[in-house]
Amino acid sequence: MPKHVTPLALAALLVLSAAGQAQPPGSSDWLSFGYDQQRSGWNAAETTLSPGNAGRLKLLWSIQLPTPPQDTALSTLTAPLVVGGVDTPQGRKNLVFTVGIDDTIFAIDADTGQIAWQKTFPNSAKPLHPANTNCADTEQATPVIDRAAGVIYFTTSDGKLRGLNFASGEERLAPTPFVAPFSRNWSLNLVNSVVYTAAGRGCGGDAAQAIEPGSVSAMDIADPAHPQLSRFLTGRGRPAGPWGRGGPVLGPKGLYVQTADGSHDPAGGVFGNAVIAVAPKAYGIADSFTPANWQYLNAKDLDLGSGSPVIFPFKDRTLLATSSKEGVVYLLDASNLGGPDHSKPLFQTPRLGNDEEGYYGRGVWGGFSTWLSDKGERFLFVPMWGPPAKDGFQFPTSYGPAPHGSIMALQVTDDGKSDSLVPRWMSRDLAVPDNVAVANGVVYVVQTGEQTEQHISNPEGHGRAVNGAPPETIASLAKFRSTPLAPMVLYALDARTGKELFSSGKLLGNWVHFSQPSIALGKVFLVSHDAHVYAFGLKH
Repeated sequence: MPKHVTPLALAALLVLSAAGQAQPPGSSDWLSFGYDQQRSGWNAAETTLSPGNAGRLKLLWSIQLPTPPQDTALSTLTAPLVVGGVDTPQGRKNLVFTVGIDDTIFAIDADTGQIAWQKTFPNSAKPLHPANTNCADTEQATPVIDRAAGVIYFTTSDGKLRGLNFASGEERLAPTPFVAPFSRNWSLNLVNSVVYTAAGRGCGGDAAQAIEPGSVSAMDIADPAHPQLSRFLTGRGRPAGPWGRGGPVLGPKGLYVQTADGSHDPAGGVFGNAVIAVAPKAYGIADSFTPANWQYLNAKDLDLGSGSPVIFPFKDRTLLATSSKEGVVYLLDASNLGGPDHSKPLFQTPRLGNDEEGYYGRGVWGGFSTWLSDKGERFLFVPMWGPPAKDGFQFPTSYGPAPHGSIMALQVTDDGKSDSLVPRWMSRDLAVPDNVAVANGVVYVVQTGEQTEQHISNPEGHGRAVNGAPPETIASLAKFRSTPLAPMVLYALDARTGKELFSSGKLLGNWVHFSQPSIALGKVFLVSHDAHVYAFGLKH
């Protein structure tokens, strides 16, 4: 063992490097949200596109899928997944996968944009609660692919986990109850033959339990004929639910999530405003971090639930970085969250955004991505909504005012005594950005164009969010939320400097909610609210 690597750190690194079969080492496929089990957003195996040629990106194809968009369902399609060299009944193909809000899974030819196969799983059950933009009563969790087994795992609005042969669509796992019907569960992860998801927002439910509590669910599918379900609750009812779009994230102590506002009462089983490490198979809690100002975060609704952690190796340790609506970035030791009192980070930044202390449309809504440069520099890419904070970091490189949002690039450093984050660059104005994807020194970011206001004023005088509002107000708000503020635009930025290399300009025109582009097979894939799938690449 090298002298500078402690036994604990070595164990953590081994967990990260040998933790499962969802993303084979060196694979250019994009098999889950965030590319890998740690949600790095970085496809290190993809080398076709580079800072030198990204400026020549062209729209190769687009297809509008038959899934009808709904105003109350902000995410019509899940983020795209990509598998290359699949032996289908029609021959070898590269495939792109997405699931629609109508419980249809699509396999699309990545080279032509034609549908290779599709399957729909109708849900005849009736939801207990009327759909709204917080709880759409539709499917929205990004699937996960087991390349070695040839299976794609996904959930449908009836709350069941399904597994299909990704080459043909044939069933490989019998539909198995996984979460509550009409759950708002989040991106699936696959670790050592266990599929994980997280649920929050107090959405789905059934006659036995009208509101699904915050939870991390684990389905052991080592024996597909006898799947085994286990679950850890992060709270009771709606508070303290995890709803970061990255879902459970793999780290040295298990699967990590972060939760919405709620009480801080570990003895009572309520973990509001926390980063939680849940033991493998959701067999209890392994560790947690709660910011010292959690009561303030509760009072202002600035909770950690809006973000997702990213976990990565740094020198001889495994670190976790995350943020929240408050706009403060935390750097944590993933093997010892918050130290002995579970509240002390390794490092925290000043507020980087959200001077207004607004609980929507400001701060961090999304997950970080990370990248290791060829010079050994560890970068974090932070999607910030709204303008930068006046007293936050001063970025040595920036590209003009960013009143609507930006990507902030931070570098992880270690002076031999402590870890810290230093500002490197801030992107051009983006209205508003989401999780970025990184490959070969290029950051791909989508200006989503989303309307982030959660309140409207109407002739009836209603200016409140949907909870408790009459149906006509719910419909009005849904229509308001589904009308974009700006066109959706794909940008390519130099990962080291933030310089704009490419813009799709007016090509896309629609908008997207809670998604991420994927980079694989020399192409960039993304989806939109109007059920389009797009592929960008180099024309030969």
